[in-house]
This record gives sequence, C-alpha cells and structure tokens, in this order.
Amino acid sequence: MPGILMTSDLSDRSGLALARARMLAQVLGADLEILHVVDDTLPSHVAEEAGQSAHELLTREAAGAGKVEVVFGHPWRRVVERIAQARPDLVVMGAHRDRGIIDMFRSSVLHRCVQMSDAPVLVVSDRPAAPYGKVMAATSFARRDAEAARLASKLAGGAEVRIVHAYRVPFGGLGYRMDDTGDITKRDRDEIEDPMLFQMEQMRQRLARDGVAADCALLEGRTTAALIEAVAREGSDLLAIGRHGAEGHVPMTMGRVASELLSYLPCDLLVHPGRFPRED
Repeated sequence: MPGILMTSDLSDRSGLALARARMLAQVLGADLEILHVVDDTLPSHVAEEAGQSAHELLTREAAGAGKVEVVFGHPWRRVVERIAQARPDLVVMGAHRDRGIIDMFRSSVLHRCVQMSDAPVLVVSDRPAAPYGKVMAATSFARRDAEAARLASKLAGGAEVRIVHAYRVPFGGLGYRMDDTGDITKRDRDEIEDPMLFQMEQMRQRLARDGVAADCALLEGRTTAALIEAVAREGSDLLAIGRHGAEGHVPMTMGRVASELLSYLPCDLLVHPGRFPRED
C-alpha cells in the first residue's frame, strides 16, 4: 500500500484517526500524508496564523511519521480534490461530532468526503490501542463488498473476516406458514435463506482464492440496526462495507446504510467505493 492520506480538523477525533493512520503506515510500509484545510473565508491574517499553528501542531503530532500539508479553501471540496490528485490507496478520517438524525438531512464534511471519494475511506471512532483483530464485512452481494472485505483483512494484518448479510422476512411473514412460536416454518425460512447463503459462499470462495480467510453469517432485521447489534455482540473493531447508491462521474448521494452507519458509528468503519484508485 503505497499511500495513506489522513485528514485532520485538529479535533480530538482527528487525533484518534492520526494515531490509527500512523499505526497502519508503519505496519503496511505506506507513505503517510496529513492534510488540514483552513477555511479561506476567514480574514487573511487569521487564516495565515491558523494555517501556521495547524502545521506546527500536526508536525509535532506526526512525530516524523508523515508529511504535513496545510491548504486553504472549502474543507470537503479541498479534501476531495486532494484525493483525486494524490490518488491514495486509503483515506483516514476521524468521526465527526455525533449529531444523530441531523446528518440524515444535512451532510457533514465527513459524509461529503466519503460519498465523493475515489479511494476507500477509513473512519476512525475508537482509540487505536492495538491493531485490528475482529473484522466484519457486510454484503449485499455486490463486487465492491468483496473489495471492502479484502482491504479490511489487509488493514487487520490478514485477519479472518466475518461476512454478514442482513435481511427481513418479506411482508412480515405474510403468506408463509407459521410454527407454534409465531415464527415462519423452517421450510419457508430455508427457502428464503438458501439463495443468500449460496451467494455468500461464492464470495467466501473468491476471497479464499485471494488468501483471505472468511466465514459467513446471516442477520435478520433492518440492515443498519442488525449490523450495529452484530458488531456489539461479536466485539468487532472494524466494519467494512461497499459504498452503494453513488454511481456516476460525480456521485451526489450515498446509500442509506453507509449514511446511517456514519452517523451512528458502531466501531471503525471502512467504506469502499468499489475500485482501487491505482487500477486505471
């Protein structure tokens, strides 16, 4: 992995992201660039002083582990531009302040950068006390989900990946036979689950051919809630997903699951756009 771009807004949350970026750069032998954007709508002398202070602070925090660059402009636009120019293999960002449902209606800098990035984005929410150990990858059976799982395993030093798919029984069970507990019968559940398990097994085999060990599990329930519950239950420290609902030359929307997870981070989150920047 030749390049990691870490973006900092100088907050404590960005401090956690910088610590993880430094750890990954060392383990993977990657070059690290640390970027801070100063709002250019500030008075010029204030902006210049802020830029100088930011450069000094980040240089101290980087402790020689990476190159620090301070630029001026609109924060998310300058970050997206830098990603397009530098073509890093991974972007690392800190979690923003939890504003809950507000982010469903008004995109944060983090949301904008994730939805516009050509590179995979790792959003750090926890203090990195150790390398990643338990990795979960959500799939809707798209190719980008396998790429997310593959990269997540690499970031975790080759750790095994648990592939999960969340589903809901169609129409709340209407039209299916029910057993004595009020659940649909095993025959009907198998009829629903078998095609999903088959596709998950196909994904597991593709990952295995690339040297990535994985196992599979189905989750029942609404996707975001089921993933958050599964991460907590299994103690996962990295969740990987493919970015959906963001097709086209300039993607302006992002899939519901990715957007919700960014607002309610259950652990560190890797969002993969579906291709590696250096492939073309």
